[in-house]
Amino acid sequence: MKTLCYIQARGGSKRFPGKNKHKWDGVPFVVNAIYKAQMAEIFDLVMVTSDDIEILNLARDAGALPVLRSQAMSGDLVTDDQLAEEVLLPLSGFDIACKLYPCVPLLSPDDLTAAYYALLDSEEDYLRAVDKQGKDAGAFYFFRVQPAIDYTISKLNRLDYILDYCQDINTLDDLWHAKQKQILIDAKRYENENN
Repeated sequence: MKTLCYIQARGGSKRFPGKNKHKWDGVPFVVNAIYKAQMAEIFDLVMVTSDDIEILNLARDAGALPVLRSQAMSGDLVTDDQLAEEVLLPLSGFDIACKLYPCVPLLSPDDLTAAYYALLDSEEDYLRAVDKQGKDAGAFYFFRVQPAIDYTISKLNRLDYILDYCQDINTLDDLWHAKQKQILIDAKRYENENN
């Protein structure tokens, strides 16, 4: 099975300007997402699609394939299905793809790995990450490539993967919540290591 990870990272963000380049623990969000994809050790290719040259340079320096997005796919109204079509059609030969969002500071590489195998072990064509309430976590989606090309991602049968920790970051308030959750995660990790 050949597996692709693509990270959507536009330069524009109205509610949180420059968010994909904002630093978390000294690392830009988009680079943090690349590193997590690489640490999962399940992807044959990690790529970043963007309309922003600075983001593409960050991606290249972090070891991901930078892909300049077409002008038509750079607007606010572009759907995930439309962008997936532009990304996937030229990249034949991949069986599984993961759309990873760039602002996922609480995501563990282990979650990417576990979700990948959960999809492989199922009969579904599409897996999304959700929070403990079953709400879309805005973190990642895995899907089988050919059915996605044939029918679009949103029409595929879906499997949900529950994340213990997540924070979809669209605003500065979301960033504050992510920092508070990170403090709890670090405290639990410290407690586990010292018991």
